[in-house]
Order: sequence, then C-alpha cells, then structure tokens
Amino acid sequence: MATIKFILQSKGENAPIYARLSISAKESFKRKTRETINPDYWNPKTGKPKNIQSAEKTTLKHIDEVKKNLIKIESFVLEQYRKRNDTEIINGIWLDEILTAHYTGGRRLVQLDFLDNYLDYYKTDVLPFRKNRGKRIADATTKKQITIIGKIKDFLKTQNQRLKVSDWDVSVSNKFELFLEGQGIAKGTIGRYIKYPKTIINHAKTLNIEVNKNIDEIKGYTTETPTIFITETELQTIQKLTFLETNLETAKDWLIIGFYTGQRASDLLTMTPKMFTNIDGHTFINLHQQKTKNGVLIPMHDEVKKIIEKRNGQFPPIFSDNIESAKTIFNNHLRTIAKKAQINRMDFGKKYDAINKRFIYGQYPICEIISSHVCRRSFATHNYIKVPTPIIMAVTGHKTEKEFLNYIGKDFNDQSKEILQYWKTAQQIDETETAPETKTAN
Repeated sequence: MATIKFILQSKGENAPIYARLSISAKESFKRKTRETINPDYWNPKTGKPKNIQSAEKTTLKHIDEVKKNLIKIESFVLEQYRKRNDTEIINGIWLDEILTAHYTGGRRLVQLDFLDNYLDYYKTDVLPFRKNRGKRIADATTKKQITIIGKIKDFLKTQNQRLKVSDWDVSVSNKFELFLEGQGIAKGTIGRYIKYPKTIINHAKTLNIEVNKNIDEIKGYTTETPTIFITETELQTIQKLTFLETNLETAKDWLIIGFYTGQRASDLLTMTPKMFTNIDGHTFINLHQQKTKNGVLIPMHDEVKKIIEKRNGQFPPIFSDNIESAKTIFNNHLRTIAKKAQINRMDFGKKYDAINKRFIYGQYPICEIISSHVCRRSFATHNYIKVPTPIIMAVTGHKTEKEFLNYIGKDFNDQSKEILQYWKTAQQIDETETAPETKTAN
C-alpha cells in the first residue's frame, strides 16, 4: 500500500518540506513540495506541523495553511497513484510531475486540454519533429505554423473565456477570421491562415485530447489572384532605355532575365553561373526552386545570353545579401523603371494602403503595382498557347494544369477559345498559301 510522509532536510528558518512516497519496503521516492516551515514548529515523528497553541497570529495562520496544504497534497498524490496507468513508471520523476500538477491545476496532459497550453506544447514538443510522408516538414511550413500559433494566441487574448482544444469549431474559426481581418491581413492570406489551426489542433488526437467533432467542416478559401504581366512589346520599351543609375540598370537586367526564365524572385536573384549546364551544345540553367524543391532546367534565351556576356559571364549583382531585402529593393526599382518607360496600362492588382495598413485590390496603372512576381507571370502568359502547357509548367514549377491556368488568369473555357483562334489563324494562313490561281474561262 502506498503511503506519503512529509520530512524536513534543513534546519533553516524556512525549511522546504519534502514528500516521500513509499510503495514498498524497498521503494520510496522523495521530492520537494512548495511548502516551507520553521523546524521549531515541525514534528519529525508524525511528519506534520506541531499543534502550536500560542504564537504570533501570522505564524499560527501559516502553520494552519501548511497543515491544510499537506493534507491536500497527500490526497492528490495517492489519488493519482491509484488512477495510474499500467504504462506509468512510478519513480522520483513521476512524483515530481504529480507535485507540480497539484500546484498548477492538473497533470500536464489534463492541462493540454486548454488551447493556450496545447499550442505552447505543440510549438516546442511537436512542430520541430513533424514529418510528412517520412520527411521532416520544410522550414517554410514550420515558420508558417509558428506564425499561425502566434495569431491564435493573440486571438485567444481577446476572448472572454479560456478556450479548450475541443472548443475550436466553425463558430470559433469564424471569429478568428474576423480577428485577422481586423489586423488588416489580406483576404487571400486569411483564406490560407484559417486552414492551419485545423492541422495543428487535429494532432491533439494523438495525445488523447478531445477535438471538436465538427472541426473538419472548417475550410480555407482562395480569392481572385491578380495576374499582372507585361507584354513583350512593353519589355522591349524598357530594354531600349539606358539608366544612368546603376541599380536601375541592374534591375532592368534582372527583369529581362526573369521574363525569359519564369522564376520567382527567391530563385531568380540567387542564380549563379554554377547553375549553367551544357546539353547538346546548348546552355541551360539548372536550379532547384526554393519554395517547391522542384528541379527545373531552363534553356538560356538569347536575351539572357546578351546580359551574361555583357557582364563577363556573370549574373547581375543582387541588391542585398538578405534575399527578402533584395526582393523589396528590386520591387521599388521595377516601379521606377516602369514609370520611366510609361507602362501605364491599367490592370487588376493590389496596392498597399499605408493609412489602413492593408492591401487594397482594384484597377491601377501597371507602373504602380509591378513587382518581382511579374517575371514568372509574364513568362507563363507570354508563352501560353505558343508553347505546350506542360513544357511551360516544367519551367514555372506548377504541378497541375488547373493551377497553372488559374495562375495566368485563364480557365478551361479560355483555353478552348484560344485553341479555336489558333486554328482559325492557321487555317487562314494555309488558305492564303494554297489558294489556286483564278483564271477567266474563254
């Protein structure tokens, strides 16, 4: 039969009280409680405070509190011992956990029922080790989940009650969405954000923590994606300009390279001559996309060759060693270049509103909303129909045709219309070339 006895190991004025759990004649474990007492008021034989009748009021009050607390500790520890699982190992570590649970409102697993506690646990004990299909999840995914955890915790602070993991349902998710809107986050970003809590919370099932049965009804969403691109004519207008400012000339070269390689800025601005590879006498750029980890092989266009040759076999310099800073600087230079080239065609896009601290979607001149994204989109749009879609996708890294068409602002109906127009044009050319000479009959 398990028993608890309290002991002192110090003669100091505020000696800590230890709990000793004995489960057999040979097995006992000892750990410190958070209770303290003056040894003069302690009975080592009974393992309890002495029955003091006369002392200062504060002393008598403290002794009385210690007595009550020790009774509660003994009851809690023995109750947890009786309720133990067959897999639990009873030792000093177990006793320390139980004593901590007594003071903090319950054992760790029970406390993880509360969403704030669970999020902390998930962030430190789960996320660093999560895998997908046998591989550790990407750093980018980890960062996204950490961001979402921070957003959820900020949201929880605005609620009037402490939420449990099982409280997260469609209703709470809707409140979370409104909270994100209030922070000025773009609608498309919110559509992605509200999916992540479901992924994080569903993992609680592996800890036998109750999860709301309706959590899978929470769905993310997408919004209309701006498909800003520049035409080949607009690019040629920019190419004809010579900029005295070095950074603008550099940005112009990167724009040309981006137009003919179709890569995201994170891949475009990290291109080096080490990526060159020769196949059958032709030069290709061989790279692994940072976002998708896809390998792509891009044939080097003549316009790209001109820039590389002009720069003695090198790519243009980047604007900063920090890729995010480099992208921001590149974006700013692109707007300056587009203004000087008078690329004022109106297009649907987003523009940052500094007053409301959010992006506003609408029709704007290209020169005001152009960014590094224009490189990949222009490549995809410019080559659409001219080049078989699977070949374009092999360069841009899109995995499905539907995803690709959505990216360039097309759907399958548009594709069918484009094919029809292509056939009509080809037929007109064929008819012109093969039309028989007309003669007047005698």
